[in-house]
Amino acid sequence: MLLIPRALAGLAPACLAAAAPALAQEMAQGTAEEEPEIGSRSLRVQLGTYVHDDSGDGNPFLDEDLVVIEPAVIFDHQLSESFGYSVDFSYDFISAASIDRLGSFPEQSGASRDNYIGADVAFRHRTSEETLFGWHVGLSHEYDYNSLRLGGDVTLDRSHGQILNLGLNAYYDVVDIIRFDGSEDEGSDERLSGSATAKWYRPLSSKMHAELGLTLAHQSGFLETPYNAVVIEDPDLPPNPNLDNEARGFEITEELPDSRSRGVLFGRARRWIGPRTALELGGRLYVDDWGIESVTVEPRLYRTLVADELDLRLRYRFYTQSAADFFSESFIEEVPLRTQDSDLADFDSHTFGTRLTWQRSATSSIDLDLNYTLRSDGLDHIYTLLGWSWNF
Repeated sequence: MLLIPRALAGLAPACLAAAAPALAQEMAQGTAEEEPEIGSRSLRVQLGTYVHDDSGDGNPFLDEDLVVIEPAVIFDHQLSESFGYSVDFSYDFISAASIDRLGSFPEQSGASRDNYIGADVAFRHRTSEETLFGWHVGLSHEYDYNSLRLGGDVTLDRSHGQILNLGLNAYYDVVDIIRFDGSEDEGSDERLSGSATAKWYRPLSSKMHAELGLTLAHQSGFLETPYNAVVIEDPDLPPNPNLDNEARGFEITEELPDSRSRGVLFGRARRWIGPRTALELGGRLYVDDWGIESVTVEPRLYRTLVADELDLRLRYRFYTQSAADFFSESFIEEVPLRTQDSDLADFDSHTFGTRLTWQRSATSSIDLDLNYTLRSDGLDHIYTLLGWSWNF
């Protein structure tokens, strides 16, 4: 759906049923959510923005400002009792200091922004009351990047409201290698990614529900960010005008391993504490073979402000991660594996978010999502989303 987070998740280590009020729908999405009625259709239009302010923090050698504006359209249609489909279209307008920097080199003269176009088609087929199959395929294109993705999953309704979901996803990417100095001598390279996810959802009581999941993923091929550079500092050299702080040193390419394996254990539990209020606690443990380990803790509060009309969600997210084995803030000599990417460093973050959903009528709703993240390395960011949904 919304694709803004993909730019972040690629670098970061990176995510009820019975007798429950409407607040349960979000928790159950993708597992316990009820299917649309036969012939029903829905249209969602949304606009997301992501603003990442460098403020002189993070990598001292580079300006890491980033702005992403993304409109998206999602259409869903339930053709029959057993078959439905959805189509997603999204477009990203990306303005980044890293892209603007490339424009100062003759090979990329004028470069200051990037554009992303993506489309996904998903199908669902219920073969019995207990079994639902889903599969999807998608394509996306950027200035220096093309991607094909496909996947499938099966959802099994077990006894006593328990639901098991098993999914596989695969990605094939082709990356045009444009280096920090604008050179394209290396042509293009490929990247293959695959993941397997298992999720188990069950009601624990009439007021409490939980979900537990595990994802295993592997990538191979070109895993670097092509335009990322590493600075070899040398006090005997003159100030380098290509660096944000004009440090004394020279730039060389980032070099990362050609494979990466990851594991994620995640879960959440929600309890209703009144007719209009629910509390949720979620968490995630992450580890990969690049040396990064991370922990996420996320409590949420759900509150119906006006019955059948206005809902509120408040959330706080704490995140902490260790650095990749080959990350360093400072290099004085060339080493085989190296990066100064801030998202591969160790840092903590605190995210505060709120969402309001206004049910304008039985068929139409508007939601507004606001999130602010404070990072210990100073690379704070703001994420917003405004959406309109119409069922017809």
